[in-house]
Amino acid sequence: MPTSRKLSLAVLIKGAAGLGLVSGALLLNGCAVERYFLEYRVNVQQGNVVEQKNIAQLRPGMTRDQVRYVLGTPLLQDPFHANRWDYVYRYEDGATGAITMRNIFVFFNAAGQLERVGGDVTAGQPPAGVQITGNLTADANAAADLAAAVQSNEPQVIDLGSLPPDAEGPPENSEPPSDSWWWRFIHLFK
Repeated sequence: MPTSRKLSLAVLIKGAAGLGLVSGALLLNGCAVERYFLEYRVNVQQGNVVEQKNIAQLRPGMTRDQVRYVLGTPLLQDPFHANRWDYVYRYEDGATGAITMRNIFVFFNAAGQLERVGGDVTAGQPPAGVQITGNLTADANAAADLAAAVQSNEPQVIDLGSLPPDAEGPPENSEPPSDSWWWRFIHLFK
């Protein structure tokens, strides 16, 4: 074999190996490149949006229809626990990926009247004109415990029977207006 042929074959093999290394490096580098063109990610909201102002409207003795009017239709109604409604809310921010979750549960007595509320809720401030009496140290400790529970995201239960009877609440007849679609829909089946 002439030496020129050996030389060209050696150059060809080295060139192919070099081309393979360069293309392999570029392919692997493509996996690690920061994304310069970000795709749009939609915000995902699931469940019932229940805010503290809605929970503050709840009063002991409210019927299931009144609670449904204030908080909306519950996301979960467990057939094995008919006296408990669960309101679950999850929000995922598309831009940052941050997830916000709230779990609120409502308990009814055997007569179908509201007893207590639990979950990611806080007790409201006493209405204006209500005097707080008793041991101030114990009240301060209870307030500190409540603040710690809220900070740690522990579920807590508020007994609505402990609210003062003169606390502001929804009007006595908190039924939806008779011309609303919900009212017509419910009474369609009665």
